[in-house]
Amino acid sequence: MRISRGRLLLRVALLLVGGGFMEWRAWETRRASLSLSGADRVLGDRLALVMALVGLLAILTAGVVAWQMRRRERRHTLHLGPTGPGPRAPPSGDP
Repeated sequence: MRISRGRLLLRVALLLVGGGFMEWRAWETRRASLSLSGADRVLGDRLALVMALVGLLAILTAGVVAWQMRRRERRHTLHLGPTGPGPRAPPSGDP
């Protein structure tokens, strides 16, 4: 299935915005966890790490989608005509 160029651009934009938001939330969570102590600080650090990884994954996915938008030549997968350099006769049933 082929997706239009406009929809791919929308997908790239949404992935970049979502990834940027997750990176920002990870930064804020990490900064807030520095003022805590003990188990609360560990939990905050782990949440920040997970948020940062999700943001990174979204940004990488946006890069892959943007890479797929490059122009490529179309290849036809169904060939109904004869194959090879010249026309061939149909095989006969006699040995």
